[in-house]
Amino acid sequence: MSAPARKPQDPATITAGLLSLVVALEGIPAGSPAGAAYTAAIRRRGEDLAAAGGVEALREARTAAIAAAPDRVETRAALIDAAWAAVPGWTA
Repeated sequence: MSAPARKPQDPATITAGLLSLVVALEGIPAGSPAGAAYTAAIRRRGEDLAAAGGVEALREARTAAIAAAPDRVETRAALIDAAWAAVPGWTA
């Protein structure tokens, strides 16, 4: 049985979801199964963004997630960049 197709969303909705996932991942121990699941979900949001708006949408979402917590810039950038490493067209 194949996975159900996800309904396309607009970049703003995807970005809001991305921010929620990043915030949740920040509180999870590195290397945990839950962390892997959140990282996979962040990657899927990146794939959705790339499909909806291309690399520019990815950059805007990353910037928004980082700007939401100026004291966590490096952590959030690293989380997103690692999750999006396999997203076509993404370069940090």
